[in-house]
Amino acid sequence: MNLDLSLRGKVILSVGVPATCLLLYWLLKNRDQDDEQDEEKEKVTTSRQTVIEVKVPSKAVGPLIGRQGANIKKLQEQTGTRICFQDDSKREPGKDRVLVIRGSTNQAQEAELLVRKTIREMPTVITEEIQVPIKALGRIIGRNGDSIRQMSRSSNARIFIDRAREEPRDITKKVSITGSQEQIEVAKSLIQEKVDEEEVFRAKAAVMAANREQRNKPNQGSVRRNDHTQTNTEKKTNDQDGISRNVVSMGTNVKEWPKQEYVEVYVSSVADPHHFWVQIISTNAIHLDELVHRMSSLYNTDHYKNMCDNEYRVGDYVAALYERDHSWYRAQVMGIEGRQLDLYFLDYGDSGYADINNVHQLRDDFLLLPFQAIQCCLGDIKVKGDEWSEDAVNVFEDITYTAKWKVLMAKRTGSKVTEDKEVIQIVKLIDTNSPVVRIAKCY
Repeated sequence: MNLDLSLRGKVILSVGVPATCLLLYWLLKNRDQDDEQDEEKEKVTTSRQTVIEVKVPSKAVGPLIGRQGANIKKLQEQTGTRICFQDDSKREPGKDRVLVIRGSTNQAQEAELLVRKTIREMPTVITEEIQVPIKALGRIIGRNGDSIRQMSRSSNARIFIDRAREEPRDITKKVSITGSQEQIEVAKSLIQEKVDEEEVFRAKAAVMAANREQRNKPNQGSVRRNDHTQTNTEKKTNDQDGISRNVVSMGTNVKEWPKQEYVEVYVSSVADPHHFWVQIISTNAIHLDELVHRMSSLYNTDHYKNMCDNEYRVGDYVAALYERDHSWYRAQVMGIEGRQLDLYFLDYGDSGYADINNVHQLRDDFLLLPFQAIQCCLGDIKVKGDEWSEDAVNVFEDITYTAKWKVLMAKRTGSKVTEDKEVIQIVKLIDTNSPVVRIAKCY
């Protein structure tokens, strides 16, 4: 084979090869430029935000946001978008709210689909009304509303108690529960537990009242007026046998008046309609009976029967024997006359005298329960003359079932403070035991 090229062929070859290389270089360069342009276009498209607005029913706003915005935050993290509600303070109540989604096209669309799915699958919010016994209302609400708030948190339902004016003969109260059907059922079961607890308490209280002895009417003048507060606030403790010697103000451990409009009470002692004592019917009433049982079991032992505490001072808290039922009760020493101690019974409000052999210093643990006797004054009445007649006091004791442990309704209308800084509750007493509601008044 002859490979020699003519002069013409060599010239053509020398010109053609560089042209081919030049063409190939140009094609490769254009392709790189096109790729760079495509990347730049993609960057421009990616950086451009898409804004999508979604109308959200007002009832779905809360669940969509979640507790402290947890649901919205999770949705933003999942889709890489920024989500918020429009500031529409002028929006009419109950109208839809506008949710704004910002992000890339794909991200915003994904977030929109998830939002609409969440709204679509959201359980229907309804409101159901139930009636609860008004006597269980305090237990349902709890101290400072603690119980009802806890039930709302546990069920994720909104519980609202009708605040309409309460009447003494009201039997039930309306409670509204808002949430899904499942949430409402959980809330109803929690409320029923409180109602059942109250029924158990009522049964125990009925047994307690039936077993209580009717306290003897004190001797004339033995129930004192406005002299149960000791001005000496010194406290001295004898650590021996866990016994405290207390000389303190009577107001330091007195049970507080509940906040509800009407409360159930026993009238435990009466001096006159402007000076009488009540016990509020609550779990503390049962705790008081349990305390009396514990004290009696202790102080009726031979150890204490053979012990005589000879050193007492005015203001000491003591345990005193009530000879009629052989039980021991909390009392305060108001005076000392030889071997006789003048006592004020802290949980009943009555007074009496006891031999020093029937009194012992009170242990610290017996002081933990607040004193149950609350001094009251009947409002809207005035005494005729200088003081109440014995007949008027007897009538008042009769219509208030004094120390007979029969329930009355009490409505607090105010309070007053004596010169000794003793707080007296001004109340209205209503007897709901008879067919006709009778307001306790003396004539």
